[in-house]
Amino acid sequence: MTAANIAPNSPFYSQLVGKVEDNILHLQDKRNVFLLDKLDARNIKSFINNSLQQPWNNHILLIMFICGDKQLDTITIKNQILAINVRLKNIFNAFHLKDMDEFRVEIHLYQYLRGIIFPEHSPNTRRELLKTYKSMAYTTKKWISSRLPIEQQAYFERFLLDLPSFNSRDFSFSKLALDARHNTRKSETDAIVDSLSHIRAEGHFRWNQLQRLRTAFLKACEEIQKAKAKLPLEFSYDEPESVGERFYFRLWDKPSFVLHHQDQFPASSLKAVQRCSGDYSPEKNHYFVEFIKAERVKDEGDIEGLWFMELFVEGLISQWYKNETEKETKRKREWLLSWGYGGENLAGNPEPFYSKHKGILTPNKFISRYQDKADGVLFDIEPLYAATTFGLLSLDIFTTTGARLNELLQLSNTKECLKWVKVDNKEHFSFYVAPKGRHQVEPFYISEQTTKLISRVMKMLLEHYKSDKIPKVEYRDDRKHLFKELKPYFFQYHNKAFQKNTIYACLRFLLHGLRMETQEGKPVTIKPHLLRHAFATEAVQRRDMSIDIVAKILHHRNLTTTAYYSEPTSSIIGEKVDELHDIISDYIDIDEAVLRNPKELESALEEYKDKVGVFNNVIGGTCVTDRVCPIKMACLGCQAKIPQPEKKYELYEVIELSNDLEKRYKSLGLQVEVKKARMMRKQAKNELKEIELIEAYRKEQNYEPQIHFEK
Repeated sequence: MTAANIAPNSPFYSQLVGKVEDNILHLQDKRNVFLLDKLDARNIKSFINNSLQQPWNNHILLIMFICGDKQLDTITIKNQILAINVRLKNIFNAFHLKDMDEFRVEIHLYQYLRGIIFPEHSPNTRRELLKTYKSMAYTTKKWISSRLPIEQQAYFERFLLDLPSFNSRDFSFSKLALDARHNTRKSETDAIVDSLSHIRAEGHFRWNQLQRLRTAFLKACEEIQKAKAKLPLEFSYDEPESVGERFYFRLWDKPSFVLHHQDQFPASSLKAVQRCSGDYSPEKNHYFVEFIKAERVKDEGDIEGLWFMELFVEGLISQWYKNETEKETKRKREWLLSWGYGGENLAGNPEPFYSKHKGILTPNKFISRYQDKADGVLFDIEPLYAATTFGLLSLDIFTTTGARLNELLQLSNTKECLKWVKVDNKEHFSFYVAPKGRHQVEPFYISEQTTKLISRVMKMLLEHYKSDKIPKVEYRDDRKHLFKELKPYFFQYHNKAFQKNTIYACLRFLLHGLRMETQEGKPVTIKPHLLRHAFATEAVQRRDMSIDIVAKILHHRNLTTTAYYSEPTSSIIGEKVDELHDIISDYIDIDEAVLRNPKELESALEEYKDKVGVFNNVIGGTCVTDRVCPIKMACLGCQAKIPQPEKKYELYEVIELSNDLEKRYKSLGLQVEVKKARMMRKQAKNELKEIELIEAYRKEQNYEPQIHFEK
């Protein structure tokens, strides 16, 4: 298993040799491949930065090698190693330990877990440490005993973490941690569950706003090229009447900005501009805008402006803390924490708007560097447009299917992923991806609203790549060992597929400023998994859907998990009647060349119709469930229904009918039936309110502002 005379090919080998045990560094797998060569570069870098100089470096390196050989996810390995590394530092410092021979798990780790040292650490921190420590100790011991010859085992056992005799039941923190996590999750769910339709509608309104800005920006670029005018070019346009504001901008490119502010630039920059060389060469030049002001058009009400402007004014995009003073860093950190970005125990600075992906949200370096030289606020349009477009599709899928983030990232422009059935001359869609813990794909049913947003992302990507096809790229997030085939993933940019952080940043950017708070006044940030909890809670508690049905929608194997996700929040418990929210909306076609109907879906259609009728017309919309009706044909307010604004007249008829029924049942003394009639009317009115939101952002999408140029 060891071969000291042959060196691994890893570029990190030279940084490790002589600093860790040679026999560990040269460990090989069954096929004589060095374990160092199998380990992800990110984990090796993390080890070098955090563990190499520590007394437990050999223990940690051995754990990493074994985890890599077992093909654990890169992020899982990194997080577990960092967790052990940080806590060992705490324990060693508290007890003044110098090397691992002094460390006694039954004394030092036990006292940490009891809270005798670092009592300020949370129960969840202690629980996660014990869970990770025991898992790593057991995994490495088992690997050594099963993979190495007996004569070598004694040598490597020196570098194993000692297994403790105690477990989580011996401490109170386990129950405290689970209760705290549970209470936090339900408290945050309670803060957003009533607002899902509002959150989704606000996402559409904001995309519309940025689309108008992008349209004005592109027309300004055309105006410069057509008229051969000098920059800067000032332009303005009016927002829709419902907004009632006028926005003013300047269009720049890099040379014009330097020349206009030449007293603030060094002579070397001015020479480079005159020579059109270096950063100011034509191939490196690009247009960007300066936001000057927003003003009311007809009245003197409050000015809202662009929803994201304060993020640029405060300088909070990307890694905002670089080159900041200690005082400014503290101020901005407190500002971010006041919005719920980060946590109380966060060691570093929160980076809520750092996408870690080229071309998404982060502006060009020129803009970041010279922002302070402008009178207004500088920003690039395309990174913001891309972030908003990806963010809106993510938001729609999270709130209408309850999908996990990893499932979202698998969405690809392939016939195996996107499928359709045709009923009554209408196309209806689903996507197929592998849920958590499974290797086989399963269906996620979507409305045509979602297909519209997929089509929008596809159009943006084709423009970005200047191609008629989305390129095939490598899957880069968790479980990537399952998705080795290159695919045209929708969540990609600059020839790289997204990772989780990019989706988080897009979602936060799209929804920034929507203030959500728990009943205790704690700010809540909208996260993918929180939306999944809200989706489940809303479906079970507000729409009376069977837990069995919701478990199928969420792709849970265990109903206990679904029951946890869908537990009633404190607000729901306090309500006397269920309220109806979160209606999936809108219809649009997606490119038929991309979607092809499998024969097996068409043949299954009649079977589905026997159950309820996949895509059958119901009051105010279309039924999309493929199982036994979850609410016994009570279609008003059902989670399985996609409402259609075109059918809102049916809801008006329901309201009129409910009024007649209430009068009749009152005269007959049937109080229960009177309540049912009132509930019918209330459900219809709630659906009409949400259809009004849908119609509002549909109308905005067709608004074309008149753009005024001042040369």
